[in-house]
Amino acid sequence: MLRFTARNYARIAKAAVTRSVPVYAHWGITHRCNLTCKMCGIWRYGDEKEELSVDEIRTMAAKMARLGVVQVSIGGGEPFASARIEDAVEAFIGQGLNLRVLTNGVPKGNGRNVVEGRDYLARVDHCIDLGLKNFSISLDSLYPARFDYICEAEGSWDAAVRTMTHIGQKLYHVQGALPTINCVVSNLNLEELPDIVRFARDIGFAVSFLPVELLADAKAGVRNWEARFIRYRPEMGVASNDSPAHVQARIDAAYDQILAMKKDGWPILNSTPYLEASRMYLKTGRFPAEGCDAGRLYFSVAPNGQFTICHRTVHQHLDFMDPGFEDYFHSAVYERKRMLEAASCEGCMRACWIDTSSMFRTMEGFFETAKLTLARRDGEPLTFEQAKERWARTDAAPIVPEAAAK
Repeated sequence: MLRFTARNYARIAKAAVTRSVPVYAHWGITHRCNLTCKMCGIWRYGDEKEELSVDEIRTMAAKMARLGVVQVSIGGGEPFASARIEDAVEAFIGQGLNLRVLTNGVPKGNGRNVVEGRDYLARVDHCIDLGLKNFSISLDSLYPARFDYICEAEGSWDAAVRTMTHIGQKLYHVQGALPTINCVVSNLNLEELPDIVRFARDIGFAVSFLPVELLADAKAGVRNWEARFIRYRPEMGVASNDSPAHVQARIDAAYDQILAMKKDGWPILNSTPYLEASRMYLKTGRFPAEGCDAGRLYFSVAPNGQFTICHRTVHQHLDFMDPGFEDYFHSAVYERKRMLEAASCEGCMRACWIDTSSMFRTMEGFFETAKLTLARRDGEPLTFEQAKERWARTDAAPIVPEAAAK
């Protein structure tokens, strides 16, 4: 979360009272990606021909500002696979929107460059020069071999950490900057979570934990819309209806530690209610029971401009780029359709959705994040060489930890 302007505070206040302002929006600028991470399948649907033009991106940014959106996350796929990411950054920041770019931090993977012939870190620097203060970069393990296995590309750990430390050096003393590690909690890394928090602080980052969601079986993709985004990888799975005692003990040990660290002021971006909900999901497979605010407090837009209330629902609304979209969004027709969709959804653990709802139901998450954002930073973040020497685990641990294999 960034430092807010007076206008954005007014939007947040209205959202807190009415829960009717879409304070958060996710836009996938592209579904193309240079990695094929084991728990993600969105890269299979990348099509450059469907992506918006620069003029359309500017129109989208203006519409989001008029709707009252405060925070926009640009994701993918890999955003830097689009040659227009810099134009998008300029457009959204120009509209006074708080912006975060979700990147894998890896210039090359599986033999594919992010964009051929263009230097990745130079493009990151260009975005920073345009005013971008917030990046989220994925890192799921301090074991390079384990992380490379997850990304399905050798050298991913080194590349991602090099990008993180580069950004950390650039933004460490910039007011309102809070670059973040996105860590998917899975069967492979439960014992690593506390050290990932310590690593994040050392490089000038916060960390956000997201429990892994996987398909139940290898053939689920033929009947599951969500299969566009997730895959069947049983070695990574944790959640079940009746987790064995030793699995529950591993989950409790990990979450007891990170909840205690959050209370002590370590840079964990998730709210306490979300972390507790994550613990319960990993132990039982059950999603939070609270109602969903999808399509009201937050929404999602696909690379071609298609609007959905969240990633899990099919496209059945007016296109976001349609000239009549704003009237449609405020109409009774939209609200009836939104409520039916939200009520019929089985739920999810997406932090951007569930944590936003937690924030505006209890305000606990808002004040926790604000405190983290405003905290003074002393010293200097680690360089890449220092981070690798101190934190890269090079012992001969198996990809699937021994504790997970029992």
